[in-house]
Amino acid sequence: MKVVIRVAAACAALVALAGVARAEKIKEILVVENTKTTDATVIYIAGIEEGDDWDQETSEKVKTELVSSGLFKEVDVFAEPHPKGGGVRVTIIVKDKHSWVIAPTFYNQPTNTGGGVGFGENNLFGENKKLLLYGQVATGDTFFIGAYVDPSIAGTPFNWQADVFLRYERVIEYSAPTHFIIDDDHPVDPVRRSKMEYLNAGLKFGVTILRALQLNQRIRGAKVAFYKNGLHDDAMGDETLVCGDACPTADQTDAEISAGIPEPGKEGWDVSTESTLTFDHRANWYGITTGSKLSLSYETSIPGSDFDYWYSTFSFERARRYFKACNFIIRGMAGYGRDLPFQQEYTGGGTSLRGYENKAFRGDFKLATNMEYSIPFFTIKGFAFRGLVFYDSTYVTFLDIEPTDTFRHYLPNADVTQDNVSNLAPWKNSVGAGLRLYVRQIVLPLLGLDFGYGLESGGVEVYFAVGITDF
Repeated sequence: MKVVIRVAAACAALVALAGVARAEKIKEILVVENTKTTDATVIYIAGIEEGDDWDQETSEKVKTELVSSGLFKEVDVFAEPHPKGGGVRVTIIVKDKHSWVIAPTFYNQPTNTGGGVGFGENNLFGENKKLLLYGQVATGDTFFIGAYVDPSIAGTPFNWQADVFLRYERVIEYSAPTHFIIDDDHPVDPVRRSKMEYLNAGLKFGVTILRALQLNQRIRGAKVAFYKNGLHDDAMGDETLVCGDACPTADQTDAEISAGIPEPGKEGWDVSTESTLTFDHRANWYGITTGSKLSLSYETSIPGSDFDYWYSTFSFERARRYFKACNFIIRGMAGYGRDLPFQQEYTGGGTSLRGYENKAFRGDFKLATNMEYSIPFFTIKGFAFRGLVFYDSTYVTFLDIEPTDTFRHYLPNADVTQDNVSNLAPWKNSVGAGLRLYVRQIVLPLLGLDFGYGLESGGVEVYFAVGITDF
């Protein structure tokens, strides 16, 4: 039967090239060789229905949509004249991937080493629904995340998601950069160390318009608490590094400061709503990404929250394919917020700015870009090794610091740009190279290794991760 289908596909392709120049109406759609994904789900992902026009361009688009879904290891599409006349019969051939995985993870990054185990189901009930359960224990970031995603409610353009994020994080705050070049005279050192408990849950609903435009609305609530606040080991004996003149005087006396180091910010309930508009016209051809993505979000606290803030973020991604197997991706973002509590601040460093320690830079304003160019090395029995070079650039600082702020205990010089808006001290850059190991049946990287060099600090940081994880 499979041989007959393949022969029919080849013949139909020849017919299409020879004579089907004008669009024909789709009279029937068949789905074959799928063992888990339902026919209705395959057709919905393909983005066609009976009565639509069919031509070569539509055929290529359908195949791209199916491959990009990540559900199938093999995809083929062909059309033939309908046996009852008038229009064509479209046959979609798909072979399902193994849709679920249980896998351990391990990673070693600056200030954070640990591991965990996760369960991921990429095609629950054969309907493209997603389920993720993952927990990890690490020196800096111990957490559990659970998420259920339904990208199409009963085959409609509407979607919903429920998620929970329980986090226990060791937070290290660094002195703000006061000079473009980081050296012994102008250091960026760890100053305050705290433990933060962040227990978060959210619910999101959305709608997809014309397959590329998405509008989502999310509501979430989190309990925020701090423990074991104190000076970092490298700052012992110099409490002024933490407070100095920047200590709020409204609720902090000298006696209280000398008795203990203040926590980074206020504790309480962080309740907010987020609106997101996304245009996503990307395609992923077995690990090679092409196309564009634009996203604009606005999040604000709502009644019931112990914090009063808002912030808005714009991000973009543009990916191009070169020489069939080489991939160039550029990403960027711009964000600004008012009265951001500690847990909502923008950060720089770590995997977003390779060459610097995790979250070494903080602020309520951020500009960032990342460029990566990856090339194939070799493939062995479905295991693909790819190399990449990258450039990361980030500008993050505080623009909205008031002496009366009581929701945040800022470190000295946090507002370094307020006296001179052209100050380039918060602008940091890095370059480097890395390695990825992909498995075609999984698509996500199985192994990642990056070496980042901080151009302003002269330091080298190594980022290593193994498991079903992505940098």
